[in-house]
Amino acid sequence: MLSVEDVAKHYALRPDTIRRKIKCGDIDAICLGRVYRFDWPDVWACENGPMPKRAVMDRYKADLLPKKVIAGALRVSVKTVERWIEGGLPCRNVFGVVRCNPHDVTDWLKLRNVDLPAGWWK
Repeated sequence: MLSVEDVAKHYALRPDTIRRKIKCGDIDAICLGRVYRFDWPDVWACENGPMPKRAVMDRYKADLLPKKVIAGALRVSVKTVERWIEGGLPCRNVFGVVRCNPHDVTDWLKLRNVDLPAGWWK
C-alpha cells in the first residue's frame, strides 16, 4: 500500500494536492486512523490512461515525469516535448496536468531513432 507521499512522488505533485484530491473524491484512498493508504489500481485509475496489463504493471509503478523534466533531461525545449505528445508520445493526464511514464518515453523515442543518454530520467 502506498502513502500520500508515495502517490505525490509518483505524480510529481505535492502531498497537499493529493490530500485535497482525496477530500473531493478524485482519488480513492483507505483511511487507517488518520493515515491514508492507496492501492496501485486506484492510483492508475486517476491517470486517464489505460489500466496496465499484468505483464507490465511494474513499469507503470515508475514515477511519472512532467514535460519540463523530460525536456531538461533530454536537452530539448518544453515545446518539443509538447510536439512529441501531439505526435503520439504516450502521456497520462493526472488531475489536469500532463505526465509521462519514462519507459513509454524511452520506447517511443527509440522507435523514432532519437539518441537517449543512458538512464536519462534518473
